[in-house]
Amino acid sequence: MPKFTSAARRPDFSGNSVVLLTIMPVFATAYLFLILPLIPTVENERTENILFWPVLAGLTLTLVFINSEKIDYKFFRSLPIASLIAYFAFAAASVTWAYSPEFAFKRLVGQVLVFIVVIVPYALPIRAKNIIPALHLCYAIGLVISAVYVMSTPSTLIGHTGHFTHKQELGQFCAVSIILSSYELLQRGWRRLVALIAICLGFWLVFESESKAALSLALIAITCSWLVLLICKKTRLTPAYVVGAVLIASMFISNPIERLGWYMYGDSTLTGRTGIWGFINYQIAQKLWFGWGFHSYWSVPNSPHNLAPAGYIRDMPSSHSGYLELKLETGRIGYFIFIVFIYSSLHLLERVRRKDPVRAWFFLAIELFAILNNMLDSSWVTLTQLWFVYLMIVAESVRYSLPSGALLPGPVEVVQAGHVRPSRLARSPPQ
Repeated sequence: MPKFTSAARRPDFSGNSVVLLTIMPVFATAYLFLILPLIPTVENERTENILFWPVLAGLTLTLVFINSEKIDYKFFRSLPIASLIAYFAFAAASVTWAYSPEFAFKRLVGQVLVFIVVIVPYALPIRAKNIIPALHLCYAIGLVISAVYVMSTPSTLIGHTGHFTHKQELGQFCAVSIILSSYELLQRGWRRLVALIAICLGFWLVFESESKAALSLALIAITCSWLVLLICKKTRLTPAYVVGAVLIASMFISNPIERLGWYMYGDSTLTGRTGIWGFINYQIAQKLWFGWGFHSYWSVPNSPHNLAPAGYIRDMPSSHSGYLELKLETGRIGYFIFIVFIYSSLHLLERVRRKDPVRAWFFLAIELFAILNNMLDSSWVTLTQLWFVYLMIVAESVRYSLPSGALLPGPVEVVQAGHVRPSRLARSPPQ
């Protein structure tokens, strides 16, 4: 009996550690769209990031080490997380041949810190069910801030930017907000009320930003995610197979993205993106397998992009395609590793569907939006709110795929040895 009393009184993973580690991914994401846009830049540099991310990552690692006995290492061995780690490992190797090793190293460190803050907490039994409501509340606050800016500041010639620096940022932010709010509308109480207000603001602001692509892709993602999950239910396939089948079918269509742009917007160039893609494909061919180095092409001294034709192509800050960006920076090897990350993340959603179909629909809608959005913009492995939300969705999907209860927090109450028999404790289900 004394031995059982000692085991029963071992400290559970609860209290401040749970709260702080649960907050970390939400706080990091909210920092990008609530705090950072309101801080003026100095020569296009974000010096505040030099302090913010190391401090937040250091705090996260401290909490993780304090509770190291609660880490489930199966989380890191899952295919999505393992493949993402493999991509970062290859990106680290690319620093050795990068066009600008110093910039490549600094930017890689930044993404590793993001991985620590956003992904690592999910390896412990945090209260993940509170993350999505808290994240949605932050998005609702961001929508209110942008609404104030729209009503009090003039619009640009191409659309309103809200409290962001470019209209595409506002459009993408609103698109994610609409998907989040669509899920929260299915909840109860204050969550549904906040969602109703947020979704109305989201639609209004996305029209003010004139971000037709972001709105279209969000609606496609919301609709197609239901269809994909219905197919999965009837055929016992996973979303990865359905998305893969669509991709293979598109290979038999000449210029599918340009055709889609023509049918949807009457512009087969997708506002000049095809011209950018042509030059970027030429640059990819120069370093086909290994690329120019992780984040070592854009915004570096004497960038190779300076060889682009004069005009809007040379002035572009990115390739406007997340997939071309992967090939450009880490070559075919890095690209294929990242594709494994994407498809393995889709594959796990079938397990989520079996446990919670509505949550699976929400997860798939976010993932489909990210996949579609990166056909027109560069959001993979960047300091953008879409990438952060995507990482959170993948991490939570992995939690669902682990054995039931493996990462759920234990009871807050300390088990009293005098009232609970060992045999009864052994038979009790995981909390």
